[in-house]
Amino acid sequence: MMRFVMIVLTTMLSTFHAQGQDIQQQRQERHSKYMENAELRHLANSGTVSANDPRPLAQAFRALSEEYAWMIDYEDPPYYSNSDLVDDTAPEWRAAHPNEKGVTVIGGGSFQSQFPENPEGASIAEEEHVLDTVVSDYNKSGNPGRFSVLNEGDGRFAVVGTHVKDDNGQERSIGSILDTPITVQTETRNAFQTVSTILDALTAKTQTKVDPGTMPLNVMFQSKVTIGGQNIPARALLVQTLSATKMKLYWHLYYDNDTKSYALNVLPLMKATYDASGKRTTDFVR
Repeated sequence: MMRFVMIVLTTMLSTFHAQGQDIQQQRQERHSKYMENAELRHLANSGTVSANDPRPLAQAFRALSEEYAWMIDYEDPPYYSNSDLVDDTAPEWRAAHPNEKGVTVIGGGSFQSQFPENPEGASIAEEEHVLDTVVSDYNKSGNPGRFSVLNEGDGRFAVVGTHVKDDNGQERSIGSILDTPITVQTETRNAFQTVSTILDALTAKTQTKVDPGTMPLNVMFQSKVTIGGQNIPARALLVQTLSATKMKLYWHLYYDNDTKSYALNVLPLMKATYDASGKRTTDFVR
């Protein structure tokens, strides 16, 4: 009997070890394929964007934003299932903490979209058509989540997560947390204080933590804004705040399932330019 138990335990340990090795190999292969930035190629009347990232759609739209100086806000849906998330625990940490919960990331990967491109520059309607085309291609790609394009007005668009998958692989619709109506006292504050006040009100209303992430602090501290109101969607208050700063700013809202919280990253709008040799540089758009 004891010999049988030892055989069973040895077999189980070998199985767990093999599974752990498979997970780490998958992690290494996944990381080796990630791109630092999405790539854009220009053809006669079309462009192609290629991305590879846990959030390939966000990576693609950041590249489009820089290429054309487009204001494109991006919002994760709240991913929660093993259909959309993958284990991303570092092997060294896992070896030291074999029985603890590791780290998960969104299970995105390769994505490519071809879209119409106007060499003379896109109108607002043409820009929206490009965004719709890229989102439609993404929604068919098998990557996590489904998204839609929201026209926020004044040439600003948001790409918003609308669906996630449950553990059975079934799609579930989900609303955007930024559509939650909140109340913020109307005061004159700097832009960072205003964004923090909006996020605190949103956290209190939804009971889901929404924190400030990466932000251009200098311009936000230097920009005074007077924002507030009762039962106004958080998105509208954020648009008003960023539109009143001394620089064009947009956001990427990322969700972390491990902490069950969001981080709002505010980014300065950039525009790519090319010299005679084709060398690419980017500069701020004010």
